[in-house]
Parts: sequence; structure tokens; C-alpha cells
Amino acid sequence: MHTSINNFFYLLPKKLREEDKVQHMTWSFGLLLGALFFMSPLQAFAAVMLVGLAKEFWDLRYGSGFCLFDMVGNLIGCLAGLTLGLIALAMVKA
Repeated sequence: MHTSINNFFYLLPKKLREEDKVQHMTWSFGLLLGALFFMSPLQAFAAVMLVGLAKEFWDLRYGSGFCLFDMVGNLIGCLAGLTLGLIALAMVKA
């Protein structure tokens, strides 16, 4: 198990440069920013992560399989979108 975790973090920087992972980050970023117009930050984060998770389960059944690296891409995009969105909301309220 320890080796698997080390291998995951060893591969992570290279995997996150793949076009598919960049798409996951980009879509999650944009979806989260859009969701902030209609939901609280926590709800927006949960909704977008659930959409990403649903996509991975679809891939598991019909596509190339579930990819944890894709979910990390979703997480990075969501966190970046949440950060930018919260900064923008704070600036508007100031």
C-alpha cells in the first residue's frame, strides 16, 4: 500500500499535464464559477465534484475506466474556481 501511495504522488505531476486532466481542471473551474451564481460555495463545490464523480462512474461502465487522476484534476479545478470566486465575491461586497 505504501508503495502504491508513493507511486501515485510520483506520477501525479506528469499525469496532470495530460490533455484529459487539463480538461477536467478547466471544466471543473468553469462549472464551479458558474455554480456560484446559484448556490452557496459549499453547495457549488459539492455539486461540481459530484458531476465529476458521476462522469468517472460513466467512464467506469462505458469508457476507459475510473481514473483517480481525473478526480484530482476535478479537485484542482474546483479549488481554483472556489478561490477565484470567493475573492471576486469579497471584492464585490467591499
